[in-house]
Amino acid sequence: MSRQISTLIGVSALLLWSTLVGLLRLSTESFGPIYTVTYVYTISAIILFLTYGLPDLKKVSKKFLILSSLLFVVFELCFAFSITLANSSEKSIEMNIIFNMWPTLIIIMLAILKEEKVNLMTILGVIVSFAGIVIINYHPNLNFIDNFSKNPISYLLIFLAAILWAVYCIYTKKQSNGTNAVSLYFILTAIALWILTISTQGFHLPHSHGMNGYLFVFINAVFFSMGYLAWNIGIIKGNMPILIMLSYFSPIFSSAFSAFVLNSDLTINFWYGALTVTFGSLICWYSIRKNHIHQNEAKLAS
Repeated sequence: MSRQISTLIGVSALLLWSTLVGLLRLSTESFGPIYTVTYVYTISAIILFLTYGLPDLKKVSKKFLILSSLLFVVFELCFAFSITLANSSEKSIEMNIIFNMWPTLIIIMLAILKEEKVNLMTILGVIVSFAGIVIINYHPNLNFIDNFSKNPISYLLIFLAAILWAVYCIYTKKQSNGTNAVSLYFILTAIALWILTISTQGFHLPHSHGMNGYLFVFINAVFFSMGYLAWNIGIIKGNMPILIMLSYFSPIFSSAFSAFVLNSDLTINFWYGALTVTFGSLICWYSIRKNHIHQNEAKLAS
């Protein structure tokens, strides 16, 4: 598979992911937060196993499988529960905006690892992105601290999810040896979820009034599984800088879709904040791209 095709497949993941928050929230209204997450990941694991099978475990080290699986499973639990435990549909959309700071976090981590140089423009981009979060959470007589204090678990989980996803993307790109183990990750996540669900909620079969609840869970699972499969192909075999750049627009797509399906009345501050987060991330990307151009020019000159 060529690098260009792999990159396009990775781009398709961003489009699929733009639907996840809205669909996940709709499913939660039918089955509750814990069982919704468990059902979605279980069906996703089955879909991936039937369509993609298990990876060739001989091609990768046990250390990579253990660490990448741990990163993926913990990330998925943090992300899914941060969305489903949010106080309202509007808050679940805000959680997704916070999560979409992960491209900026990737740039920061690459800088810490000394694989990218950080300059004043990069720092400006990070500041602008965080300012976007503050704008999103601003309402008259209400601020970010008030929002956080009302639902700290969701906020802490989504911040942790953003960090873990950034680490996972970098680690998988460097250590996967071209192996896409996403089907294994989903199976492990589903097992972890069933252990958690049964130990805290007991066991019962899904029950929903009408067919919409079942339909939303199934569609969610299809988009979930195919999105992650496509993304892993993209980051392993495609052009990761291009994917990171395009992912900066995912908060806007995701918010628009979520607002539509959830019939949410989002404030103007929310949209200003979403645009600000995206703008800050683009500044970070441009600063890194500028560094690459200067490095290439220096190589040619020498």
